[in-house]
Amino acid sequence: MKRRGKAVLAVALAVAGLTTAVTGTAAAAGCTWTRGALPLPAGSTRGYVTGAANGGWFVGSGSTTDAVRWHGGQVENLGQALGRQTQLTDVNSSGVAVGYTYVETFRDGAFVHRGGRFERLPTPSGYRTSWGKAINDAGDVVGMASGIGDTFDLVLWPAATPGTPVVVNPDPALYSYVSPIDVDEQGRILLFAEGAETAHFVRHPDGALTRLAVRTTYVDAFRNGRVSGELYENRAYTTVEWDLDGQVVRRLGVRATETVVDSGTLTVGTYRTADKGYALGVWDGGVLADTLVANQDGTFGRPVITDDGVVAVHDDSAGTITTFTRACS
Repeated sequence: MKRRGKAVLAVALAVAGLTTAVTGTAAAAGCTWTRGALPLPAGSTRGYVTGAANGGWFVGSGSTTDAVRWHGGQVENLGQALGRQTQLTDVNSSGVAVGYTYVETFRDGAFVHRGGRFERLPTPSGYRTSWGKAINDAGDVVGMASGIGDTFDLVLWPAATPGTPVVVNPDPALYSYVSPIDVDEQGRILLFAEGAETAHFVRHPDGALTRLAVRTTYVDAFRNGRVSGELYENRAYTTVEWDLDGQVVRRLGVRATETVVDSGTLTVGTYRTADKGYALGVWDGGVLADTLVANQDGTFGRPVITDDGVVAVHDDSAGTITTFTRACS
Protein backbone atom coordinates (compact mmCIF):
# COMPACT_ATOMS: atom_id res chain seq x y z
CA MET A 1 0.00 0.00 0.00
CA LYS A 2 2.94 2.30 -0.87
CA ARG A 3 3.79 4.50 -3.83
CA ARG A 4 7.16 4.26 -5.54
CA GLY A 5 9.31 7.31 -6.04
CA LYS A 6 7.61 9.69 -3.62
CA ALA A 7 9.07 10.77 -0.31
CA VAL A 8 7.58 9.17 2.77
CA LEU A 9 5.59 11.82 4.62
CA ALA A 10 6.81 12.67 8.14
CA VAL A 11 5.40 15.11 10.72
CA ALA A 12 5.05 15.45 14.47
CA LEU A 13 1.60 14.40 15.65
CA ALA A 14 0.01 16.17 18.58
CA VAL A 15 -0.79 13.02 20.52
CA ALA A 16 -3.46 13.56 23.14
CA GLY A 17 -5.03 11.20 25.70
CA LEU A 18 -6.13 7.71 24.73
CA THR A 19 -9.84 8.54 24.73
CA THR A 20 -9.82 11.94 23.04
CA ALA A 21 -12.57 12.34 20.46
CA VAL A 22 -11.47 13.93 17.19
CA THR A 23 -13.72 16.69 15.88
CA GLY A 24 -14.45 16.62 12.16
CA THR A 25 -14.44 19.62 9.87
CA ALA A 26 -17.67 18.38 8.34
CA ALA A 27 -18.10 15.24 10.41
CA ALA A 28 -20.53 12.59 9.26
CA ALA A 29 -23.60 12.70 11.47
CA GLY A 30 -23.13 10.62 14.60
CA CYS A 31 -19.52 9.57 13.85
CA THR A 32 -16.52 10.23 16.09
CA TRP A 33 -12.89 9.14 16.10
CA THR A 34 -11.24 8.07 19.37
CA ARG A 35 -7.51 8.54 19.63
CA GLY A 36 -5.26 5.80 21.03
CA ALA A 37 -1.70 4.52 20.70
CA LEU A 38 0.15 1.33 19.87
CA PRO A 39 2.77 0.36 22.48
CA LEU A 40 6.40 0.18 21.42
CA PRO A 41 8.49 -2.98 21.80
CA ALA A 42 10.60 -3.18 24.96
CA GLY A 43 13.67 -0.98 24.61
CA SER A 44 12.44 0.78 21.46
CA THR A 45 12.41 4.56 21.30
CA ARG A 46 10.27 4.74 18.18
CA GLY A 47 7.91 2.67 16.08
CA TYR A 48 6.59 2.46 12.55
CA VAL A 49 3.37 0.98 11.20
CA THR A 50 3.26 -0.42 7.66
CA GLY A 51 0.16 -2.60 7.47
CA ALA A 52 -3.19 -3.24 9.16
CA ALA A 53 -6.15 -5.61 9.06
CA ASN A 54 -9.54 -6.05 10.67
CA GLY A 55 -9.61 -7.33 14.23
CA GLY A 56 -6.89 -5.09 15.67
CA TRP A 57 -3.93 -6.40 13.62
CA PHE A 58 -0.99 -4.14 12.73
CA VAL A 59 2.57 -4.74 11.57
CA GLY A 60 5.64 -2.56 11.42
CA SER A 61 8.94 -2.19 13.23
CA GLY A 62 10.64 -0.67 16.25
CA SER A 63 14.05 0.84 16.84
CA THR A 64 15.31 -2.36 18.48
CA THR A 65 13.62 -4.98 16.30
CA ASP A 66 13.03 -5.50 12.61
CA ALA A 67 9.58 -7.11 12.74
CA VAL A 68 6.76 -6.10 15.08
CA ARG A 69 3.15 -7.24 15.16
CA TRP A 70 0.31 -5.83 17.24
CA HIS A 71 -3.01 -7.46 18.09
CA GLY A 72 -5.68 -6.12 20.38
CA GLY A 73 -3.33 -3.40 21.55
CA GLN A 74 -0.60 -5.87 22.56
CA VAL A 75 2.84 -5.73 20.94
CA GLU A 76 4.80 -8.78 19.80
CA ASN A 77 8.48 -8.68 18.85
CA LEU A 78 8.89 -11.14 15.95
CA GLY A 79 12.59 -10.41 15.55
CA GLN A 80 14.33 -11.27 12.30
CA ALA A 81 13.19 -13.61 9.55
CA LEU A 82 15.64 -16.41 8.84
CA GLY A 83 18.48 -14.55 10.56
CA ARG A 84 18.38 -11.55 8.22
CA GLN A 85 17.26 -7.95 8.40
CA THR A 86 13.51 -7.94 8.03
CA GLN A 87 10.76 -5.64 6.78
CA LEU A 88 7.08 -6.42 7.34
CA THR A 89 4.80 -4.87 4.75
CA ASP A 90 1.27 -6.16 5.39
CA VAL A 91 -0.92 -8.40 7.55
CA ASN A 92 -4.33 -10.03 7.15
CA SER A 93 -7.21 -10.57 9.58
CA SER A 94 -5.81 -13.95 10.61
CA GLY A 95 -2.55 -12.29 11.69
CA VAL A 96 -0.52 -13.71 8.81
CA ALA A 97 2.19 -11.17 7.98
CA VAL A 98 4.18 -10.75 4.78
CA GLY A 99 7.39 -8.96 3.92
CA TYR A 100 10.96 -9.44 2.80
CA THR A 101 14.49 -9.87 4.10
CA TYR A 102 17.36 -7.72 2.98
CA VAL A 103 21.13 -7.33 3.17
CA GLU A 104 22.25 -3.70 3.37
CA THR A 105 19.85 -2.12 0.84
CA PHE A 106 19.27 -5.22 -1.30
CA ARG A 107 16.05 -7.19 -0.88
CA ASP A 108 16.82 -10.88 -0.93
CA GLY A 109 13.71 -12.92 -0.21
CA ALA A 110 9.93 -12.91 0.32
CA PHE A 111 8.37 -14.53 3.38
CA VAL A 112 5.22 -14.97 5.40
CA HIS A 113 4.95 -15.24 9.17
CA ARG A 114 2.27 -17.68 10.31
CA GLY A 115 1.88 -20.35 12.91
CA GLY A 116 4.50 -18.66 15.05
CA ARG A 117 7.32 -18.84 12.51
CA PHE A 118 8.72 -17.27 9.36
CA GLU A 119 8.40 -19.21 6.09
CA ARG A 120 10.33 -18.36 2.94
CA LEU A 121 8.22 -17.91 -0.20
CA PRO A 122 9.90 -19.40 -3.27
CA THR A 123 11.44 -17.11 -5.87
CA PRO A 124 10.15 -17.91 -9.37
CA SER A 125 12.44 -19.95 -11.58
CA GLY A 126 14.80 -17.76 -13.62
CA TYR A 127 14.69 -14.84 -11.16
CA ARG A 128 17.37 -13.76 -8.71
CA THR A 129 15.26 -12.76 -5.72
CA SER A 130 11.77 -11.72 -4.68
CA TRP A 131 9.93 -9.78 -2.00
CA GLY A 132 6.41 -9.68 -0.61
CA LYS A 133 4.26 -6.56 -0.46
CA ALA A 134 0.61 -7.31 0.33
CA ILE A 135 -1.70 -10.11 1.50
CA ASN A 136 -5.48 -10.50 1.55
CA ASP A 137 -7.65 -12.41 4.02
CA ALA A 138 -7.68 -15.48 1.78
CA GLY A 139 -3.88 -15.63 2.05
CA ASP A 140 -2.99 -14.57 -1.50
CA VAL A 141 0.38 -12.78 -1.43
CA VAL A 142 1.63 -10.36 -4.07
CA GLY A 143 5.09 -8.92 -4.50
CA MET A 144 7.88 -8.62 -7.03
CA ALA A 145 10.82 -10.57 -8.39
CA SER A 146 13.99 -9.27 -10.01
CA GLY A 147 15.32 -10.92 -13.12
CA ILE A 148 18.38 -10.70 -15.31
CA GLY A 149 19.16 -7.26 -16.75
CA ASP A 150 17.39 -5.28 -14.02
CA THR A 151 13.91 -6.39 -15.02
CA PHE A 152 11.20 -6.62 -12.37
CA ASP A 153 7.94 -8.52 -12.59
CA LEU A 154 4.93 -8.92 -10.35
CA VAL A 155 4.64 -12.21 -8.48
CA LEU A 156 1.52 -13.85 -7.04
CA TRP A 157 1.82 -16.59 -4.45
CA PRO A 158 -1.76 -18.00 -4.47
CA ALA A 159 -3.16 -19.07 -1.12
CA ALA A 160 -4.02 -22.49 -2.53
CA THR A 161 -0.56 -23.09 -4.03
CA PRO A 162 1.99 -20.77 -2.39
CA GLY A 163 4.82 -23.04 -3.50
CA THR A 164 4.01 -22.31 -7.14
CA PRO A 165 4.51 -18.57 -7.73
CA VAL A 166 2.84 -16.97 -10.74
CA VAL A 167 4.73 -14.27 -12.64
CA VAL A 168 2.58 -11.46 -14.08
CA ASN A 169 3.71 -9.11 -16.84
CA PRO A 170 1.10 -7.84 -19.34
CA ASP A 171 3.72 -7.62 -22.11
CA PRO A 172 7.42 -8.31 -21.41
CA ALA A 173 8.33 -6.61 -24.70
CA LEU A 174 6.84 -3.34 -23.40
CA TYR A 175 7.24 -3.48 -19.63
CA SER A 176 10.47 -4.04 -17.71
CA TYR A 177 9.04 -3.02 -14.32
CA VAL A 178 5.73 -4.42 -13.07
CA SER A 179 4.74 -3.81 -9.45
CA PRO A 180 1.58 -4.41 -7.40
CA ILE A 181 -0.39 -1.57 -5.84
CA ASP A 182 -2.44 -4.04 -3.76
CA VAL A 183 -4.51 -7.23 -3.81
CA ASP A 184 -8.12 -6.97 -2.68
CA GLU A 185 -10.39 -9.43 -0.88
CA GLN A 186 -11.90 -10.50 -4.21
CA GLY A 187 -8.46 -11.69 -5.38
CA ARG A 188 -7.99 -8.87 -7.88
CA ILE A 189 -4.56 -7.25 -8.19
CA LEU A 190 -4.02 -3.65 -9.22
CA LEU A 191 -0.62 -3.34 -10.88
CA PHE A 192 1.58 -0.65 -12.38
CA ALA A 193 3.70 -1.41 -15.45
CA GLU A 194 6.36 0.76 -17.03
CA GLY A 195 9.05 0.49 -19.68
CA ALA A 196 8.54 1.61 -23.26
CA GLU A 197 5.20 2.93 -21.96
CA THR A 198 3.37 3.13 -18.64
CA ALA A 199 0.00 1.66 -17.72
CA HIS A 200 -2.15 0.33 -14.89
CA PHE A 201 -3.91 -3.03 -15.09
CA VAL A 202 -6.26 -5.08 -12.97
CA ARG A 203 -5.50 -8.79 -12.90
CA HIS A 204 -8.63 -10.81 -12.19
CA PRO A 205 -8.64 -14.15 -10.33
CA ASP A 206 -9.02 -16.04 -13.62
CA GLY A 207 -5.81 -14.44 -14.92
CA ALA A 208 -7.51 -11.95 -17.26
CA LEU A 209 -5.98 -8.47 -17.42
CA THR A 210 -7.92 -5.22 -17.85
CA ARG A 211 -6.05 -2.03 -18.69
CA LEU A 212 -7.26 1.07 -16.83
CA ALA A 213 -7.25 4.41 -18.64
CA VAL A 214 -6.39 6.41 -15.53
CA ARG A 215 -4.08 8.93 -17.29
CA THR A 216 -1.59 9.18 -14.42
CA THR A 217 1.31 7.35 -12.82
CA TYR A 218 0.26 8.43 -9.32
CA VAL A 219 -2.04 5.65 -8.15
CA ASP A 220 -1.86 4.93 -4.41
CA ALA A 221 -4.53 2.56 -3.20
CA PHE A 222 -6.85 -0.28 -4.21
CA ARG A 223 -9.58 -2.05 -2.27
CA ASN A 224 -12.96 -3.56 -3.18
CA GLY A 225 -12.71 -2.17 -6.70
CA ARG A 226 -11.87 1.33 -5.44
CA VAL A 227 -8.80 2.92 -7.03
CA SER A 228 -7.36 6.13 -5.52
CA GLY A 229 -4.62 8.45 -6.75
CA GLU A 230 -3.72 11.85 -8.13
CA LEU A 231 -4.73 13.26 -11.50
CA TYR A 232 -3.33 16.39 -13.15
CA GLU A 233 -6.13 18.41 -14.70
CA ASN A 234 -6.89 22.09 -15.13
CA ARG A 235 -3.22 22.88 -14.35
CA ALA A 236 -3.32 21.33 -10.89
CA TYR A 237 -3.23 17.96 -9.15
CA THR A 238 -6.37 16.68 -7.46
CA THR A 239 -7.09 13.37 -5.78
CA VAL A 240 -9.69 11.22 -7.47
CA GLU A 241 -11.23 7.78 -7.28
CA TRP A 242 -11.65 5.51 -10.29
CA ASP A 243 -13.76 2.41 -10.80
CA LEU A 244 -12.57 -0.84 -12.38
CA ASP A 245 -13.30 0.58 -15.84
CA GLY A 246 -10.86 3.42 -15.19
CA GLN A 247 -13.64 5.99 -15.01
CA VAL A 248 -13.47 8.80 -12.44
CA VAL A 249 -16.31 8.31 -9.96
CA ARG A 250 -15.47 11.11 -7.49
CA ARG A 251 -13.03 13.93 -6.82
CA LEU A 252 -11.89 15.09 -3.40
CA GLY A 253 -11.56 18.69 -4.57
CA VAL A 254 -8.03 18.95 -3.15
CA ARG A 255 -4.73 17.17 -3.55
CA ALA A 256 -4.38 14.50 -0.85
CA THR A 257 -1.12 12.57 -1.00
CA GLU A 258 -0.34 8.96 -0.05
CA THR A 259 -4.04 8.07 0.16
CA VAL A 260 -5.48 4.83 1.51
CA VAL A 261 -9.06 3.58 1.13
CA ASP A 262 -11.35 1.12 2.84
CA SER A 263 -13.90 -1.18 1.21
CA GLY A 264 -16.70 1.30 1.78
CA THR A 265 -16.61 5.06 1.25
CA LEU A 266 -13.64 6.33 3.31
CA THR A 267 -10.43 7.83 1.93
CA VAL A 268 -7.58 8.99 4.18
CA GLY A 269 -4.63 11.13 3.11
CA THR A 270 -2.55 14.22 3.85
CA TYR A 271 -3.56 17.61 2.47
CA ARG A 272 -2.29 21.20 2.75
CA THR A 273 -4.30 23.51 4.96
CA ALA A 274 -5.17 27.13 4.28
CA ASP A 275 -2.38 28.30 6.61
CA LYS A 276 0.13 26.17 4.64
CA GLY A 277 0.29 23.46 7.25
CA TYR A 278 -0.43 19.77 6.86
CA ALA A 279 -3.42 17.72 8.00
CA LEU A 280 -4.45 14.09 7.95
CA GLY A 281 -7.98 14.12 6.54
CA VAL A 282 -10.78 11.61 6.19
CA TRP A 283 -13.15 11.89 3.23
CA ASP A 284 -16.47 10.07 3.23
CA GLY A 285 -17.90 9.67 -0.25
CA GLY A 286 -15.47 12.31 -1.50
CA VAL A 287 -16.44 14.93 1.12
CA LEU A 288 -13.97 15.98 3.83
CA ALA A 289 -15.61 14.60 6.97
CA ASP A 290 -12.87 14.72 9.61
CA THR A 291 -9.37 16.04 10.25
CA LEU A 292 -7.58 13.58 12.51
CA VAL A 293 -4.48 15.66 13.21
CA ALA A 294 -2.81 18.80 11.88
CA ASN A 295 0.67 20.29 12.21
CA GLN A 296 2.65 23.20 10.78
CA ASP A 297 6.10 21.62 10.95
CA GLY A 298 6.20 18.87 8.32
CA THR A 299 4.30 15.81 7.11
CA PHE A 300 2.98 12.53 8.50
CA GLY A 301 3.98 8.97 7.91
CA ARG A 302 1.65 7.25 5.48
CA PRO A 303 -1.49 6.02 7.30
CA VAL A 304 -3.00 2.55 7.21
CA ILE A 305 -6.75 1.85 7.38
CA THR A 306 -8.94 -1.16 8.14
CA ASP A 307 -12.48 -1.96 7.11
CA ASP A 308 -13.62 -2.02 10.73
CA GLY A 309 -12.91 1.67 11.17
CA VAL A 310 -9.34 2.09 12.42
CA VAL A 311 -6.66 4.42 11.05
CA ALA A 312 -3.07 4.28 12.31
CA VAL A 313 -0.12 6.53 11.52
CA HIS A 314 3.40 6.84 12.87
CA ASP A 315 5.15 10.03 13.88
CA ASP A 316 8.72 10.14 12.59
CA SER A 317 9.58 12.99 14.94
CA ALA A 318 8.31 11.60 18.25
CA GLY A 319 8.58 7.92 17.28
CA THR A 320 5.00 7.16 18.37
CA ILE A 321 2.19 5.32 16.58
CA THR A 322 -1.27 6.84 16.94
CA THR A 323 -4.55 5.06 16.23
CA PHE A 324 -7.96 6.57 15.47
CA THR A 325 -11.03 4.37 15.90
CA ARG A 326 -14.29 5.37 14.24
CA ALA A 327 -17.66 4.85 15.86
CA CYS A 328 -20.99 5.88 14.30
CA SER A 329 -24.30 5.95 16.10
